Amino acid sequence: MPVDEPIRWPGEKKIAIMITAAVELWSPGHWPVYAPMATAWPLPGAHDAHSVSWSEYGATTGVWRLLEILHAHGMPATFGVNGLVAERFPDAVRAMHDAGHEVAAHSYAQDVIPALLDVPAERANIRRCTSILEDLTGVRPTGWMSPRASGTAHTPELLAEAGYLWCGDYNDRELPQVLATPAGPLVAIMHSELSDVRGGASPRGYLDANADLLRHVLDAPGPGVLNLTVHAHVGGRPLLSGMFDRILGHIERVRADAWIATHRQVAEHVLAPHLP
Repeated sequence: MPVDEPIRWPGEKKIAIMITAAVELWSPGHWPVYAPMATAWPLPGAHDAHSVSWSEYGATTGVWRLLEILHAHGMPATFGVNGLVAERFPDAVRAMHDAGHEVAAHSYAQDVIPALLDVPAERANIRRCTSILEDLTGVRPTGWMSPRASGTAHTPELLAEAGYLWCGDYNDRELPQVLATPAGPLVAIMHSELSDVRGGASPRGYLDANADLLRHVLDAPGPGVLNLTVHAHVGGRPLLSGMFDRILGHIERVRADAWIATHRQVAEHVLAPHLP
């Protein structure tokens, strides 16, 4: 159950802004059902090499472009990374860590969905992802995002048991909440309802929606939250990454009123009153 606590952002900032960058892969024999060719011209029963290739763009190319854009703006992000990405593209994950970004666990692969696992399998998936990322970066991940934000009733306790501080599977409250679990507290962070994947938004629509949301949250009574979400295999492509760059430009202009933080920083801030 959530433990309600008034939230004030550091420095009395009006809004906390979290930048979420997802770097995802699907296991062999799987691919995103929303890939352009899979949607427009599905091949039932056939291996969809094009959709596999389309999904791998994020790890080969898109992530590097997003890292360059974040570096240009001097902003930290939380990268949600599949364990499979770390195994196949370790240099990309090391680059995220070396640039000072948070590396969070995002299941082993996009088709390894907690909602489809029993408790032992879900626990094993968490342990597997934790070990892969910690072995690669030298830092144990403290944040988790399930593919499709599809956690289970057991996920909070399993994450707290594994030493996690936050989970990004939630969408019932705008502000972060502390969940009390038998294994200890866990911060629930709202998953963005706007992204480069969901809603069928055009590149211009992605820009306009996030710019409008930023202004709306700043104009509303505080404190507020904006979670800007981008996927390396979608928003890391030239046109959408340009829109991502422009959204960061909007954020720069309101930096005096904003706390730009990683999910871990937000979780630690929210948890502080609950710790001895």
